[in-house]
Amino acid sequence: MANNTNNPDFAIPDNPDSRVKKVIGVVSGKGGVGKSFVTSYLAVLMSRRGYRTAILDADITGPSIPKAFGVHGRLTADDIGIIPEESDGGVKMVSANLLLDSEDQPIVWRGAMIANAVKDFWSTVRWGDVDYMFVDMPPGTGDVPLTTFQSLPVDGILVVTSPQELVSMIVSKAVAMADLMDVPVIGLIENYSYVLCPDCGKKIHIFGESHVDQIAEKFGLPVLAKMPLDPKVGAAVDGEGIESVYVDWLDKAADALEVYEKPAPKVHPTKVAVTTGEDGKVFQHFGRTEWFTVYTIQDGQILSKEKIAADGAGHEGLADVLAANEIDVLICGGLGGGAYAALTQAGITVVPGAKGSVDVAIALYMSGNLKPSDEATCDHHDHEDGDGGCCH
Repeated sequence: MANNTNNPDFAIPDNPDSRVKKVIGVVSGKGGVGKSFVTSYLAVLMSRRGYRTAILDADITGPSIPKAFGVHGRLTADDIGIIPEESDGGVKMVSANLLLDSEDQPIVWRGAMIANAVKDFWSTVRWGDVDYMFVDMPPGTGDVPLTTFQSLPVDGILVVTSPQELVSMIVSKAVAMADLMDVPVIGLIENYSYVLCPDCGKKIHIFGESHVDQIAEKFGLPVLAKMPLDPKVGAAVDGEGIESVYVDWLDKAADALEVYEKPAPKVHPTKVAVTTGEDGKVFQHFGRTEWFTVYTIQDGQILSKEKIAADGAGHEGLADVLAANEIDVLICGGLGGGAYAALTQAGITVVPGAKGSVDVAIALYMSGNLKPSDEATCDHHDHEDGDGGCCH
């Protein structure tokens, strides 16, 4: 599938009192690999080197950043925006845990609410002067990473992994998503690489031999760390907090960040599909779409236009049709939550709420005047709006 470089700008503005120089995403294909530790300790390391650092905790349903720093309480706000909490060492942070009455309170939100919370953390928080902002993302390639890549000015990502063999597939997915969204991968960080024997100092590979070097070679990426499993570090984080930890595991990663500059974006054609009725207008019933008009766009120009059949697929099945045709963006009327989830999981940007001629819709899209409308999606079927639009 082509990169979405030619999409209109879905970036959201930052707060008037925010001046963030570099945004670094920390991602993993699966949970439990130490992603939040990497995020937190890199912020600490860069702070110790004299940089102003911050953490945007985008792992909304599994927030752990405040606890790692021993930061508690609730966020406050003024007329300009939300004021981030700050650790003893000066690391600023915002997390869903700092919005709750109790840290043990679960966050039971739908995907759209979680994605909007991440955008709010960027646009409504008074971050002030920040040299390096680290975004701790939830595992996987779902709504939140997609929203972050599209809405925030991410300069690059670090992929955190572990030694197991299945990691090759997981890392491949994370790297592929980053490439799809034209976000550079700075390097790989392997956690749980080994345990040091306390008697002889021998490295014991309790999770099997590492495969990270082969994976890195496959994608042409540097390995920035191979971190051991050390119970003392875990105890220190749980006790006095991560700012009490002094290890050299991530020094190479910090060195890389100091000299890192985001490369110029790649320019690839973008394929945009528009649900199309027999009258040449945007078809409003996504699940009953029979035809798509597909435009191939590059450098602000339409290179080609063709019609493809939906092949009788409906609802979530249409995502497979679009993915098979390497579609990057879907413009449609209304669609349901299941179809939206299937499309975004396939890496397709969804722009619902469009009406009128398909040629006018694509012109509005290319000019940046056709924006996604949350009102055009819902979580049930057989719902019709006043214009006959349907969430199918």
